[in-house]
Amino acid sequence: MNRIHVVERAYQLARTPDCLNTGDVVKALSAEGYSSAEMSHFQGSSIRADLNRICKIPVETEAA
Repeated sequence: MNRIHVVERAYQLARTPDCLNTGDVVKALSAEGYSSAEMSHFQGSSIRADLNRICKIPVETEAA
């Protein structure tokens, strides 16, 4: 199976309006089938802080 690396996918999810913090990112990854072993990357404070920072950046929406 060839899928996106868990860290890359986490950063993609952090840029969506559905993820407001790292917890939301981890939940979304779990729902997509990533294992807890794969998600162990997110136990570090640096990556959690970075993902939380990205989650707080407003998502640009297309004008109608």
